[in-house]
Amino acid sequence: MKCLYICNPMSGKKNKNNSKIISRLQQKFDVVDFVETQYKGHLIDILNDKYQEYDTVVLTGGDGTLNEAVNALAEKENAPCIGYIPSGTCNDVARSLNIPKNVDKALDIIMRGNVFEYDLMKVNQSYCIYVCGIGIFTSSSYDTKQSTKRKMGRIAYFFHGIKDVVSGKTFEVKFESEQLNYEGKASLLLFINSKSVAGFKLNKNAVLDDGKVDVCLFCEKDSRNFVPLFNKIRIARMFLFGYGRLKNNSKVKVVSTNYAKVRSCMIINRDGECGECTNFELKVIPKGIKIIC
Repeated sequence: MKCLYICNPMSGKKNKNNSKIISRLQQKFDVVDFVETQYKGHLIDILNDKYQEYDTVVLTGGDGTLNEAVNALAEKENAPCIGYIPSGTCNDVARSLNIPKNVDKALDIIMRGNVFEYDLMKVNQSYCIYVCGIGIFTSSSYDTKQSTKRKMGRIAYFFHGIKDVVSGKTFEVKFESEQLNYEGKASLLLFINSKSVAGFKLNKNAVLDDGKVDVCLFCEKDSRNFVPLFNKIRIARMFLFGYGRLKNNSKVKVVSTNYAKVRSCMIINRDGECGECTNFELKVIPKGIKIIC
C-alpha cells in the first residue's frame, strides 16, 4: 500500500514533527512519500497530479487544508481515503469525527484504518465539507490574522465575531429549496454538516452521512440595514448553545435539505475559506469523501 503524507507548515504551530509521523506511517504502508505545501492551493495541485498513485493521503493541517483535499478528490473515481492529523485553530471536522489533536492518538486512528464516508456540499463548481455561509460572523475565519490565531486559538474567532455581530448589517437574499422559500432581508445564512463550527458546538447530534445538510436562516423583517439587537442576541446564543433552541423561533428558519438555490451578492464562506461574491446553487454529494476516523 502507498501513502502520501502532506503537511501544511503554516497551519497551527509551525514545528510539526514530520519525521516522527513518517516513521509511524511506515509501519503500516509499504511506501510513504512526503510533501510540504508551499502556497494556498498547492495541495489541490499536488493531488490533481498524484491522487491515483496512492491508497491513502494523510494530512497535517486545519479545516482549510482538509477543504483543499476535498476540492481535489471530490467526485473522482477511485479517490484515496484521507487520514487526518488536525493542527489548525478549530479543527471542526476533527471535532465532529472525534479525531484528537494529539498526534500520537490521531496516528493510532490512521493505523486502525476505519473509514467513514462523509457527505459533501457542492457550491457551484467548488466543494466544502462542513459549513457554507454568508452574512455576519462568516468573515471571522479568514479575516482574523494567522499570528492572532496562533496566539489565541479559537478565542480569536470569538472576539472578531463579536465585533462583526455588533456592527453587522442585513442583506437581501432569495432562498429556494423544496423545504423552504424565502425572499427578503437576512443577517446570516448557514448550511451546516458538522457538530461544530468555529469551535462552537452548534449541533451535537448532527448526522454527517444522511444525504442532507442543516440550514439556519436568520430573517430580518425590519426595513433598516442594521441587525436589531434581539437577532444579534439570537445569533450569539446559537453559537453558545446550539441551534436546536431556535427551531420554534419565527424569525429563524431551520430546515434540512439536499439542494438549495441562493441569490445574494455576499461573499461565500466555504469551510472557513473566503469564496466568491456570487449567487450559488448548493447540492449535497452523499458520502462524497472517505475519512479515516
